[in-house]
This record gives sequence, structure tokens and C-alpha cells, in this order.
Amino acid sequence: MGRPTFALKLNVAPKNQVITEAPMQSIASDQSWFTWRMQTRNMKPSLILAIALVFCFVVIAGGNPKLLTADPLTNLPLHPATDSRLHLGNEPTRLPESNVCGSKMQADFYTVYDSKVDITLGWYGAHLPGFKRTHAYAANRSQDTFYNPEGTLAVSVTGSSGKADENTETYSVVYARFQPGLPEKAIINLNQQKVICQ
Repeated sequence: MGRPTFALKLNVAPKNQVITEAPMQSIASDQSWFTWRMQTRNMKPSLILAIALVFCFVVIAGGNPKLLTADPLTNLPLHPATDSRLHLGNEPTRLPESNVCGSKMQADFYTVYDSKVDITLGWYGAHLPGFKRTHAYAANRSQDTFYNPEGTLAVSVTGSSGKADENTETYSVVYARFQPGLPEKAIINLNQQKVICQ
């Protein structure tokens, strides 16, 4: 068996050639590049943290989110649970205008956070004096609507999915304005997710 041979390539200057500064600078710059590269890897978490802090300050400096206590469409009181745990405000989502039984309907939608249906209904019962209430269970959700005698204003409370008599978390609340007012029978049917105009 023969012995393996190894070839070693050296970049050595010939006998009569003088080593200049250029190759030395190249080596030095390679080492500094390596050190710089290692520092940037270690700086990435702190750079990300700095960017996150700047973002937080910009958001905070932009002003406090608006916390509504009344719905802007109807001027009716707004349940405090429409503001999330993060306190990002509770601006409504304006639903597209529609026509229901010859009445123009405008509506504001709010998500409700951390409030059981019975608590939400109790709050609205106490804050909407003179309003009537209708209850239904449709599409696996409880549906309760408070409405004024004129049929011009309504507040609908929808529960999360659950059984008919289950006290689930409140899913949403919708404030609606009808012009002209709807008959009581039409509001009761809407609460059952039926459109019957009589």
C-alpha cells in the first residue's frame, strides 16, 4: 500500500520578492470583517428591541384611543365591555345602509369582550329605560333586541355559539336606527332572523 499524498498550496512570495503592505491589509481587513460580522449577530436582538420601543413610543405619542360611552349613531349608552383588554378604543364598525320593510336602516357594530350574555342584558336593561325587549335563539346563538316604542332605535345583543339556554359570552352588540320606524312585529321577526313586513 502506498502512502497518501497531500498537496499543500501556500501563497508564499518567491525568494527575491518583498511582502508589501497590501497582503497584510487584506488579512487585517478580513479579521475586522469577521469581528464586525460577529458583533452584528449579537446586536440583532437589541436592534429589534430598540425598533419595538420606538414603535411603542410612536403609538403612545399618537394619542390615547377614543373610548366612547355612547353610540354616535343613536346617542344611546354604550356597554363598557366594547373596549378590549388592551384598551384600544371602541370605535364602531359602520355597517352598510340598507332598506328593511320600507325603512332606511343604519347600524353600528361593536365586538364585546369578557361579558356573559346575562350580564350584558342586565346592563342594557338598566341603561335603556322605556325600551322593550324581545328574545330569540337562532343559528345556535341567543339574540336579544331592545327597541323603543316608536320602532326607530334598536340595540341587538348576540351571544357566542352555544345551546339554547346556555349563558355564553356576548359576541357583539349592534345599534340600529330606522327611518321611518318599524312596526313592533317587524322588529320581533328581525330578532328571529326573519324579514316579515306587516
